[in-house]
This record gives sequence, structure tokens and C-alpha cells, in this order.
Amino acid sequence: MAPAFNKVFKPRRFAQLLLRDLAGGYKSLLVAMAAVAGFVLLVSALTVFGSRLGGGRSGMGNYYPNLFVNILFLGGFIVTSLAFREARQNGGGTFYLTLPASSLEKFASKLLATSVGYALGSLVFFTAVAAASEGINRLIFGFGHSFFNPFDPSVLQAIGYYVIFQSVFLLGSVWWKKLAFVKTALMLQVVAVGIAVVASVTLRIVLRQYFHGWEIDFESVPGMGRLIEQATAGTGPLYLIGNVVRIVVLSATAPVCWVIGWLRLREIEV
Repeated sequence: MAPAFNKVFKPRRFAQLLLRDLAGGYKSLLVAMAAVAGFVLLVSALTVFGSRLGGGRSGMGNYYPNLFVNILFLGGFIVTSLAFREARQNGGGTFYLTLPASSLEKFASKLLATSVGYALGSLVFFTAVAAASEGINRLIFGFGHSFFNPFDPSVLQAIGYYVIFQSVFLLGSVWWKKLAFVKTALMLQVVAVGIAVVASVTLRIVLRQYFHGWEIDFESVPGMGRLIEQATAGTGPLYLIGNVVRIVVLSATAPVCWVIGWLRLREIEV
């Protein structure tokens, strides 16, 4: 078993491939980092300036956490969607697919680089930029936003959610030949609409006597008002069901996407 596994996954070979993926396209990465840093500095200064014009003497407490989450998810999803672009390029694709590494190593390398690698890199980079931004704000205006805390529970939770849901865009990257980000985003919308339609039709069938056209009168459904109150308070069957669904989705999304993505990569290599 061990010798067979060593053929498809060698730590040293994987480390070299991971280094290649992390260092690849560093010029574009530096340009993107410079653009993000400039955006953060400019918008932060403008919001503090606007607050001062309005007579305020303090910035927003959640300014940097909210901005970091937007950069983390939007930027991370775009970067992830480009992970396997090299495998789809003419000429370059042949070179990448024939690299002396297994499909498992190639997929795992892209996975680590775009999930944990991107998240931690973004956190360190944003912390430094936010600190510089606040130094400038306080130097010019005498006050600023609250300092960014990279260990804030909400920030760490956002990173956890990112690592889970970026797996969908990683799957899209290996699945689609072109416009992976756009196609994956559209597919997610189609799935969301499909789930909403199925849920609506199911509810229409089960509670048909309480519907007036396509509108339901929840107040007339026996016990529904009480269930909604319990769910709002964080108790009751509806709250329990919602928690179970959330746990299943969070637990299954990434592994399922990883397995399908790896199998898809193996098909491309054939």
C-alpha cells in the first residue's frame, strides 16, 4: 500500500510543485497587491476625510474586517478560478500536464496554494496595509478607523468559510476551459434557483390548502407561528433542521468538490 501511494504522492516532489505554483505569476501578483494596497489606502483616507467633514472624530469599527472579507472572497474566487488555466492553454497545457508529478500532487498543490496559501497570504498582507493606512490617517486627520485585528473571531470564521467555498471555484477551474469564474458563478445561481423552485413546489403541494394562488398564509398553518418564533430564538425543530443542513453543507461541499475536481484532472491528463 505504502509503495503504491509513494508513486502518486512524494513529499519532496509535491513540495517542489507547490513552490512552483506559489511562485508562478509573481509579477502579476505584485501588480495586484499594489492595486489592492492603493485601493485600501485611498478609500480608507476618503472615508475618514468624509467623517471629518461631517463633524465626526472617529472612524468605523468594522471598516477593515468588512473590507478584508470582500477582498478575501472576491479576490480568492477569481484567483482560484484561474488555478488550472495553464492546463487549458495551447502548448503550455501540454507542458503542465506532462510535468513529472501525479494528478493528485498537481491538484493538491493548486488546492493548498489557492485556499490556505491565499487566505494566509491575504491576511498578512492586509494586516500590514491596514496598519500603514491607519498610520497615515492618524498622521493627517488625527483619527481613523479601528485597527484591524487578524485574530478577530469573525475574521478567522470568514477564512474558514472561504476555504470551504473556494473549492467550488477550484472545481470550476478544472472543469471549464474558458471563463471559469463567470461560468461557476452562473452555475451557482442556477443551482440556487433550482433549489428555490423545488422547495416552493414541495411547499405548495404539502400545504396546498393554505395557499392563495402562489402566496401562503403562514398564520393559518397550525403551529407554524410557534415554530417560526422558536427558530428566531434559536430553538425548536426548524432551527435544528437548519443547523443540520448547514453542518452537512459545510462538511460535504469541500470534500465532494475536491474528489470531483481531482477525477476531472485525471480525465484531462489522459
